[in-house]
Amino acid sequence: MPEHDVAALSDIPDGLSKVEAGDRAMLLVRQGDDVRAFTHECPHLGLPLSKGVLRDGTVICPFHHACFDAATGQQAEPPGHGDLARFAVALRDGRVLVDVPDGIDPHPLPDTATPGPDARRMVVVGAGAAAHACVAALREEGFDGAIEMIAPNGPPLDRTMLSKAVLTGGKQVEDLTLRPTIKGLNVVHVEDRVTAVSEGRLTLASGGTRAFDGLLVAPGGLPRGLDLPGEDLPGIYRLRDGDQATALAEAAEGASRAVVIGGGFIGLEAALSLSKRGVKVTLATREALPLARIVGEEIARLILSEVKEAGIHHTPRTEARLFHGTDRVTAVELKDGGRTETDLVLVAVGVSPATAGIEGLPLDDDGGVSVGPDLSVPGLAGVHVAGDCASTPTPFGPARIEHWRVACQHGKRAARAMLGHRADPADIPFFWTALARQYRYLGHATDWDEIRIDGDPSGPFMARYVKEGQVIAALTAGRDADLADLHLQMRAAGGPVPA
Repeated sequence: MPEHDVAALSDIPDGLSKVEAGDRAMLLVRQGDDVRAFTHECPHLGLPLSKGVLRDGTVICPFHHACFDAATGQQAEPPGHGDLARFAVALRDGRVLVDVPDGIDPHPLPDTATPGPDARRMVVVGAGAAAHACVAALREEGFDGAIEMIAPNGPPLDRTMLSKAVLTGGKQVEDLTLRPTIKGLNVVHVEDRVTAVSEGRLTLASGGTRAFDGLLVAPGGLPRGLDLPGEDLPGIYRLRDGDQATALAEAAEGASRAVVIGGGFIGLEAALSLSKRGVKVTLATREALPLARIVGEEIARLILSEVKEAGIHHTPRTEARLFHGTDRVTAVELKDGGRTETDLVLVAVGVSPATAGIEGLPLDDDGGVSVGPDLSVPGLAGVHVAGDCASTPTPFGPARIEHWRVACQHGKRAARAMLGHRADPADIPFFWTALARQYRYLGHATDWDEIRIDGDPSGPFMARYVKEGQVIAALTAGRDADLADLHLQMRAAGGPVPA
């Protein structure tokens, strides 16, 4: 077991730091005279944890906010999957010495249950982030009974990459399969759809039924259409799953012009990704100022100016009337009489919960399902709903949040509830978006009293959204560690913190 002298103790500050042990980078976590050594790279995308924050016994990655126990390296919050390998540390003669065994897995997976005597049957509907997290958590929580995953599509993917790396050509969809694989967790994958749910039993589109002791319904969302003449023409795309992303990326290879309809995060990300491939992109939005209701007018204007500087043409207050073409779309006709010639169209006007075909669920007006803190459905014993379909009580008020990391949190929470285990602390919503810059958003705000901006928004800045003297959300660019620290403060407080 090779021992490496990595630093003088006096040179190691309290908190997080990076050292080298041979050819391996190490994360040192120092709290007084206690020094621990872990894998330096986050299991999500391999980014450096030494740039993160240590607070209240938790290490948080500043980029996508995976959280780890500072004493053990165990992963506490997504994204990614895998603990941090811990290395033995000795303090001798004022030096820090680290043992680095050969062949150690830098991100060991938590122990999981193998098939055993538990007679209960758990069923998970869906194959997205919430479903995957639920299945993994069931095994990690010790459940050794039968698990079925019912979904018409393939293995779970890191869907955040579809509008970014896949569209730019940097990654293929097959690169996005999540770790661990469902196969490795002894899960039966049934390619089917669920059409009805009742207590203890569900019905499949194929005509069969399944009994269950615990059920998670997490079918995700379906991209909304415009219901316009010509919308079924080849060359008009949605962007939600791997097949759609691959088809759009392949179409972009031979395209010179594209129209993106919709000014949400997916529309903006996709427009920028297509532009990076040399496609001339027109962004058509109903709003004069995309994202203003989410981030406020000042920051929305800044984001839009950055998008325009990237070469994207924006047409505000624009609604499509119909699509032209014979064998393929050739133009978009607008309600104001304008016409935009194009080689392809992406319709990115949001998603709807994929619940319409499932009888027995008590649906809200928007197609979601209101659930309890443990994601259970009132009146349906043993049934839970997670991800895009779940309207949950949060520390920021009831909300149905369509973000990938939130779905991962839901999946783990649902698994614990299905097994009757104690619920985790309140989830703090967080998401990131790759526009002209990397923006990161924490919390949840539908309205606010004021926005306090620290820094020049054209450079590194943090915007705090304040309501009744509490910070309920924050948006940053270039202030990753500050937002990560605020996340840990909210996590400790169980929600908003004093402004």
